[in-house]
Amino acid sequence: MDLYLDHMLIGVRDLSQTARDYNKLGFKVTPEGRHPGRGTHNRLVVFGPEYLELISIHDASQGLFRPNLAPFLKSREGLFIFAMGTFDINAIYAEMQARGVAAKTPVPGSRHAEDGSTAYSWAQMEIAEDAVPGSQTFAIQHNDSFDGRYPEPPSATEHPNGVTGIHHLALAVNDADAAAQAWKRAFGLTSISQAPDTPETRRVRLDFGNCALDMMSPTGPGPLADFLKSHGEAPYHLAFEVADLDSTARFMNRQGATVGSRNEDSDGARLDLDASLASGVPIRLIQQN
Repeated sequence: MDLYLDHMLIGVRDLSQTARDYNKLGFKVTPEGRHPGRGTHNRLVVFGPEYLELISIHDASQGLFRPNLAPFLKSREGLFIFAMGTFDINAIYAEMQARGVAAKTPVPGSRHAEDGSTAYSWAQMEIAEDAVPGSQTFAIQHNDSFDGRYPEPPSATEHPNGVTGIHHLALAVNDADAAAQAWKRAFGLTSISQAPDTPETRRVRLDFGNCALDMMSPTGPGPLADFLKSHGEAPYHLAFEVADLDSTARFMNRQGATVGSRNEDSDGARLDLDASLASGVPIRLIQQN
């Protein structure tokens, strides 16, 4: 099955303020877009093909396409849900049906520009939450080319902070091995790659070419166990790849964004940013070995 990590939805209360915060961190942010009939608006941070969707409620009276966004935003901001990309959504739907995975018939969607015109459109397919532990997930097929979707800002994928793309998304789950097997069954994956554990964490990685998904479960007390107790199984942190970690750290410091101490693991050298700097998103910056 041809799949890639398409985009991460970040639920925020104040879209304009969040855009300013991400700009300060050195991310280019697209102009506002609105979802007709869905009650939300968004702004994007694009890399290629993956991107971030900063999403907020614009007009709840329209009826929210994702009604769980409202209670989510009442409790917190940050990593909400995410989408897997495909070039043939009908084929994925048929394959899931054949494997007995509950999924809804693909439906159309669109994003309108500030002047009300259709900026671009897509088809998306919702997947049963119990089939994919760690996050509500859906599949999406874009009807427009990547370059054609993002005319603004200029050179939208070139970010002043040196971030080149998403390295991995970590999901907090109760059992990393069981969660990875569930994903394997749901999407017909042929392999699962092991990732080194830490003293407090069991980690299993699913590679999708452009990015990876890490299933993380606690092996003892610690921040991950505390997160699961508070929020249940959910997206946990987001890691970006950078070309030069020292250069990125200097940029962040000039912007007044304090980064943690430099560490090394199997992914390479890394620095962590506090979630308060990015509307509740714990950010990890990685320079691969």
